[in-house]
Amino acid sequence: MTTNNLYKRQNSPAHKQSPRDSPAHKLPPEKQATPIGSPKNSPRFVLNFVFKTIFSLILFNLAISYLLTESFFWGYQSKYTNWRNYIPKKALIFSPEQLAKYDGSNPNLPIYVAIKGDVYDVTLGKHWYGKGSSYNLFAGKDSSRAFATNCLSRKDHLTNDIRDLTKTELANLDGWISFFKNHQKYTKIGTVIHNPIDPNSPPPPKCVDAHPKPNNKNPH
Repeated sequence: MTTNNLYKRQNSPAHKQSPRDSPAHKLPPEKQATPIGSPKNSPRFVLNFVFKTIFSLILFNLAISYLLTESFFWGYQSKYTNWRNYIPKKALIFSPEQLAKYDGSNPNLPIYVAIKGDVYDVTLGKHWYGKGSSYNLFAGKDSSRAFATNCLSRKDHLTNDIRDLTKTELANLDGWISFFKNHQKYTKIGTVIHNPIDPNSPPPPKCVDAHPKPNNKNPH
């Protein structure tokens, strides 16, 4: 091939490099368009990115909440923030005699309180329900009537017998049931099975000097 023909071949349109194809005009890798079929455009990559973003935001929110309120949920407390409620466990069934063992007198046993047949573990509130504490009289038994009447000075009201209660007293009882059911620390662990109450027996006498019910906003 002659020098003239080689010069023409090298300078023909088919062999000339476009300015856009030259290395000086190529975009850096991070600015180049991502091919449609690349992993970054796949649904799995998008979902993974969204999940990581949401998870990071949740962790950040929990951390800020704990720093400002010393709780992970901005001070909100209920059964939904009680992690113990999410641990699978078998419901226990007690007789009154079995329940009586958990009255706080034995430091090696938990403390249980029953209300309208439901048994709650209140060990974390032992400063309220433990031996010698203000409300130890509720421990180890179902004292539904006393919860309703606020009559804490009479043993005959420390019973599950809730016959002949007034509407106000029944409302008091419902308030206490809600208190235990939605508590941040106490958890329901089972039920107590009572012997049937003789319908011909008289209910406990009315209480005329009932003690006031403690404020449900108490931390116990």
